This record gives sequence, structure tokens and C-alpha cells, in this order.
Amino acid sequence: MYPFNRPGLTYDWASFSLSTGQSDYDVKANQSTLFDNVTVARNIIIFFNKQISIKFNSTLMPAATLPVSRSPFQLPYFFLDVKNIYLTNSSGETATVEIWLA
Repeated sequence: MYPFNRPGLTYDWASFSLSTGQSDYDVKANQSTLFDNVTVARNIIIFFNKQISIKFNSTLMPAATLPVSRSPFQLPYFFLDVKNIYLTNSSGETATVEIWLA
């Protein structure tokens, strides 16, 4: 059914800084190592050290604001077919973000 980017067969990973005030940061457009081997993610783990807001697939989707205590955030397995992630940092400090996709 999912010949190449089936969960458990391949993954993508990136670690990057997200400036404070950054809104709807387009992860796919700005992080070349994500959504490369995994074009549609079904398993996502996001680590972060500052409060961030996350939207999946479109900037028109509702934002989930996550405090640091929710890191790492793992989207329920096979909950969504994720083709992009949008991040907002309004914490007042630069956030370090690490994302695993499978």
C-alpha cells in the first residue's frame, strides 16, 4: 500500500532554531531534510524547549499551542496524513525544535 515511505521503513529528521515572533513557519519549505524521504508522515515526534503552536497541512487549520511540558509531542500514530507542519513561536525567546517523521 505504501511502497517506499511506509512507517518503519524510512524516516526524516531535522533540528533547527525557531526565532521568537516567527509565525506559520513553513517546515517543508525551510527544512530540506524533512518531507524528503517521508513525503506523507504518519508518525511525528516534535521536541521543543519553548512554548510553540503547531498547525498541520495548512495555515488555515487551528493551532495547537503546546507548553514545554508537552515536549516531546507525538501525534497519535496514523491520526493524520501530514504533508506539512507550520510552527509559531511567541514565547519571547528563540526555540530549539527537533522533528522526526516516519
